[in-house]
Amino acid sequence: MAVSLYTSRVILQVLGVGDYGTYNLVAGFVTLFSFISNALISSTQRFFNVALGGSDHQKYRSVYSTSINIMIFFSVIILLVGETLGLWFIKTQINVPTDRAYAAEWVFHISLLTFVVNIIRTTFNASIIAHENMSFYAYTSIFEAVARLAIVFCLQMVEGDKLITYAWLYFAVSLLMSLVNWLYCRYRFKECRYSLKLDKKCFKELLGFSSWALLGQSAVVIRNQGESILINSFFSVVANAAMGIANQVTGALDMFVSNFQTAFNPQIVKTYASGEINQHHLLVCRASKFSFYLLLALSLPILFNINIILTIWLSTVPFQANYFCVFIIASHLINALSTPLNTAIFATGKIKNYQIICATIFIFGLILSGVCLWLNCPAYVIAIVGIFVQILLFINRLTHAIRLTLLNPSYFSKKVLAPILIVSMCYIPITFLTSLYADGIVQTIIVMCIDILCFCFLTYMFGLDNREKELVRKILLKKLKLARN
Repeated sequence: MAVSLYTSRVILQVLGVGDYGTYNLVAGFVTLFSFISNALISSTQRFFNVALGGSDHQKYRSVYSTSINIMIFFSVIILLVGETLGLWFIKTQINVPTDRAYAAEWVFHISLLTFVVNIIRTTFNASIIAHENMSFYAYTSIFEAVARLAIVFCLQMVEGDKLITYAWLYFAVSLLMSLVNWLYCRYRFKECRYSLKLDKKCFKELLGFSSWALLGQSAVVIRNQGESILINSFFSVVANAAMGIANQVTGALDMFVSNFQTAFNPQIVKTYASGEINQHHLLVCRASKFSFYLLLALSLPILFNINIILTIWLSTVPFQANYFCVFIIASHLINALSTPLNTAIFATGKIKNYQIICATIFIFGLILSGVCLWLNCPAYVIAIVGIFVQILLFINRLTHAIRLTLLNPSYFSKKVLAPILIVSMCYIPITFLTSLYADGIVQTIIVMCIDILCFCFLTYMFGLDNREKELVRKILLKKLKLARN
């Protein structure tokens, strides 16, 4: 997270606001195709976890080979569509300075290649996570973050077009990480043996499940990229840069939380697949609660000190970046709470109606954003609409989790909603009052450390049940014993 935030700062300095906005717009357009890979990722992950939950290693081998074949097939389609329709759109429809049109086209070509490499890599990532080899996952994630930091320092030394060079170096890191993950799966897990032979039954199951996941993911990508295009149409690449900075901040925070959820997700699916419903519900509630706590602990100090943090972090702060940060972080807090419910729903395999409603909510959010901008609202209104969208998604996810997994609503309220409400209501005034004393980098760091310490105390006192408090005490005592030895 720290490396990602520092990397964003230096990239903005090296590329400049214009090129940084151009990269976010063009490379972001490529993510229009990510609805395909995201749907396949979630589907593959679900089938891997179900196979391991039932100790069906033959099924695992079939899913592994079938998912790679499907990924390759869709990669070819994405390249064909991207280099025809996509290239036409980049050349004719986006608002890029004339002297940077050539660079924008190169970034598009390279970003397509990077995207395809990352699609193939997702099967290996899913396998590592399904086997719960979190240490390797952590080390490779840290290495990848450091490698991307190294890219930034390389940019300062190279001659020529820095925007194009940045895209090529980013591609090189993605390719390297894909090779590392493939080699690890190949030699670490006996189930990960690729075969050209197509298991028709597995192919039908995986593609059938993916088709509904595809609907929800396509709506997410259309909304996200549609927002960038709307901002670009009504404003300029400077506004895209402001949104890009906000997405970098929330992306770094989300990375912290999503990696935590990654450790929970396999067990959520496996407990459902093995019929351990009570344990399944407990895991879902704990994942929701702790995900929210983690993001709340980090985000509130940032929200109340956003102006000084952006000033310290960035030498040039894009206009309205602070507003984008505040509202996007708020929406991600709600998403952190509801994402484990999404995992629980996917574990059941009954996602048709759920995905239709999710897609409707995302498209409605995009339309509402467009109407607001047409009515001359500021660019950051898109982030405000995002909060409303996340509230609707949370209601949809909770409703379906109650119906499909028999999650008791009063149990969820008692275990999750009540404690996070109490902790939030106590933590908000504390962070607001301490922010009044933040003036300069040293004071801001001290204030944020105080905030997090207060949060830990509040969470222990009001946010944990007796069993969770006991676990915390055992962990702390164990750490103290190790420190003494």
